[in-house]
Amino acid sequence: MDAIDRLLLDWHEWNLGWELVPGYPRDAGLGGFQSSRQWMDLDDLNDEVDRRIIEGHARVIDPLVLALDERLRVAVNIAMLNLAAGVEVCRNPRWPATQDADYQRAKEVLEPQLIQRGLLDPGIYDIQHPVR
Repeated sequence: MDAIDRLLLDWHEWNLGWELVPGYPRDAGLGGFQSSRQWMDLDDLNDEVDRRIIEGHARVIDPLVLALDERLRVAVNIAMLNLAAGVEVCRNPRWPATQDADYQRAKEVLEPQLIQRGLLDPGIYDIQHPVR
């Protein structure tokens, strides 16, 4: 798994927790309630920070993936389902023969956009030879 795979997998997992209207909680009556953090231990605070970072990255990645053409978008979603499962459980229903090539092409299209938005370090990541 390379850096783009990791970002896309975080985006995919964030997308699984979507809300009907972004920014609004499911229960409007409790929308303003926030528990005090004074009783949280360091691990809980770290988890909250990690969730917010992932959410911020996912909100940047979401429109980039949606802007891909249909073939590449399907390839990204199939690849993320398989990465999340840890094994290949899903097959591309439309273009199974070119799934891997389409996913690689999607990563090539996304790479400069992710670098431009500060989510990838251009000095470390190279799509041809990713650092693992």
